[in-house]
Amino acid sequence: MTLDITEELKKLEGSINNLISLNIVDPSKFMAKIYFYKLNGYEELIFKLDKENYLCKTTDEKNLYLEKYKMIFLSERKMCLRTLKALDKESISLVYPKSNEKFLKEYLKKINLYSNEKSLYENTKDYLKVMIKMELETTNELLYSLKKYPFEYINTPENFIGPEPVYRYRKDIVLYKDAYITISESPHYSVFSNDKTKESTKVTLLNIMAYLSGRPYFYFTENYVFNNKLSNLYEQFDLLDMLRLRRENFFESTEDNPLHLELPILKQTKGYSIVHFEDSQHEMLFELYHASLKQFESLPRCVFLFRVFEYGAQHHYKPLMKPSDYKVEDAIQYYANEVIKHNYLPLYYVDYGTYMDEKEKKFIRKRKAKLVNFMTELKKEARKIEKEWSQHPFLKKKSLGEIIYTHGRNAAAHGGSGRGNAKYDYSKNYKLLNDVNIFLELIARYIMELLNPQLKNIVERRTRYYITENHSHAFSDN
Repeated sequence: MTLDITEELKKLEGSINNLISLNIVDPSKFMAKIYFYKLNGYEELIFKLDKENYLCKTTDEKNLYLEKYKMIFLSERKMCLRTLKALDKESISLVYPKSNEKFLKEYLKKINLYSNEKSLYENTKDYLKVMIKMELETTNELLYSLKKYPFEYINTPENFIGPEPVYRYRKDIVLYKDAYITISESPHYSVFSNDKTKESTKVTLLNIMAYLSGRPYFYFTENYVFNNKLSNLYEQFDLLDMLRLRRENFFESTEDNPLHLELPILKQTKGYSIVHFEDSQHEMLFELYHASLKQFESLPRCVFLFRVFEYGAQHHYKPLMKPSDYKVEDAIQYYANEVIKHNYLPLYYVDYGTYMDEKEKKFIRKRKAKLVNFMTELKKEARKIEKEWSQHPFLKKKSLGEIIYTHGRNAAAHGGSGRGNAKYDYSKNYKLLNDVNIFLELIARYIMELLNPQLKNIVERRTRYYITENHSHAFSDN
C-alpha cells in the first residue's frame, strides 16, 4: 500500500505538542534515546518511504518519490524550528523518570554540557536544544542535496571499490555528474548509479579520485579471485618510490624510512558532507593518468606517463604554439620549463623523522615529524636532475626534451635500438628512467590541472588540517 505522505505528516505534526516525553524507565533504552535524540516519527517515516522507493526499478519511477522526500524534510525543519522556539520561550514541558536522573546528570557532565548554576531540568532542556539544532542542520543539508543532487535518492549501489580506503572522510559523498561514491556496506565503498548513468561517468569518477589521491583504484568484477589479486597488487603501489630511488646507494641501503602518502582532504560543498567534481572536457586524460598509476616499475610507467604528455601536446601545446614543424622534444622542453613554476594541487606525506634499525629491529628517531608536499619535493629533484644531466659526459650535450624523449620514452617503449634499449639494470637504466619519470610525472599532473581548471581548489592546501586529522602520534609526541 502506497504511503499517503500528506496524511502521515498531518498526524506526525499533531503529535509534536507542548510536551517532550522521555518517560522511559529502562536505563539503557532511556540513555539510547538521550544519545541520539531527534523529533519522534521522522526517521521511521523516511524508512517506510525508502522501502517503497527501493522497490522501484527505473529512474522515472523513483523520480515520483522526490517530492515526497521534500515534504518530509520541510515538515521536519518546520517542527524543529517550532520546538526550538518553544524551548526558548519555556512553553514546552519535559518529562523523564526520576530514577534515571543520575545517569542523565553523569552523561551531561561527561560531554561538558552541564552547568552547576542550572537545575538538571534546565540543563536537559539546553542539551535538547543542541540535539534539535543538529537535526535541523542535517535536515537543511538533506534539502540542499535533494534540490542539487536528486540522484542521491534514485541511485543504487553497484560495484565495490578496491583497494580501500578511497578518501579521508568516510561520511562524505563524492559526486560526478549523476554518479557518486560513498560507504555502502562498512567498511566498503561503492559507486552508486542509475539506469541512465553512462559507464564513462563511473569510470571518470574513479579516475579523478585516483589522480587526486596518487594511487590506483578499481571497480570490483564478478571474479572474486581476480579482485583479490588486483587489491593486493594495487596496495603495493607507492608514488613515493620516485623519491626513494633518488637516494644514493638506495639498492644497498638497509634503512627503512616509513614515509606514507596521505589521502587528500577534499573540500566540501557549503560545509556539507558533499564533494562535487564539476564536469570535465577531458575525461580521457584522467583515464590515461590512472593507467600510469597501475604501472609499478619505472620502465612501464615511463611509457604510460608519456601517453598523458601526448594528449597534452595534442590538446594544448599544438593549438597554443601552432608549430609549423612539430618536434616532440620541443614540446617536452616547453612543459619541463613550465612545471617548475606551477603551483600544484598538494599530495602530502608524513616524514616521521625515523628509520628502522635492521639490527636492533626498532625505529630510531632522527628528527621531528613533518608534513611534506610530494609535488614540491618532485620539483626539487627535477632541478637536481637537470644539474646532474648538465654535468654528465654524454647527456650534457643534449636538451632536456631530447633526454626525456630519446633516452626515456623511446628506450622504454622500443626494442630495436640495440644497446639503446632500456634494461632492468637497477643502478643505471632503471634509475635514469626514474629521473625521466619525475619530469613526466610533473608534466602529466601539470597538463591534468591545466586542462581541468575546475579542480583548482578542490584539495585543501593548509597543512594544519592534515596534521589535525593524522591518526598517528608522530606530531603530538614531538
